[in-house]
Amino acid sequence: MTRKFLPISIDISDRKILVIGGGQSAFKKIRILQRFGANIEVLAENITDEVYASGVVCFQKKYEKSDLKGYLMLYSCTNNEDLDRQILQDGRETGVLVNIHDHPALCQFVSPAIYQDGNISVAVSSNAENVYESIRIRNLIQDYLENLKNTQI
Repeated sequence: MTRKFLPISIDISDRKILVIGGGQSAFKKIRILQRFGANIEVLAENITDEVYASGVVCFQKKYEKSDLKGYLMLYSCTNNEDLDRQILQDGRETGVLVNIHDHPALCQFVSPAIYQDGNISVAVSSNAENVYESIRIRNLIQDYLENLKNTQI
């Protein structure tokens, strides 16, 4: 079955967003979310120095369902499919939207490739089918818009 994700823009400024996992994948998500003013918290048994240095609140512990209370959404970056499936089930039960990193079949939402310049944002999504094509098209749009802006000066 083909998934059909609705592309929307959502205000996440000052909203609590949980990232489960403390490695490189989690760090990349954190950097993206920080651009949009989210109140990001990380939960993981092992957290890299890079994640700690990013300035987010970190909880170094094993995941429990009760950890989901109060979050708008979460990104699971555990690379553990059994744990990810449990997190998805727990998220559904607690009303927290769930994104499982690199596993769109388990996602309730996906993040598009984003270009942002001031108040203008362009998001390119492939319905979680081809991330690299989304990025390629986003980069083409970015180049076009930056060239257009530079020629108008």
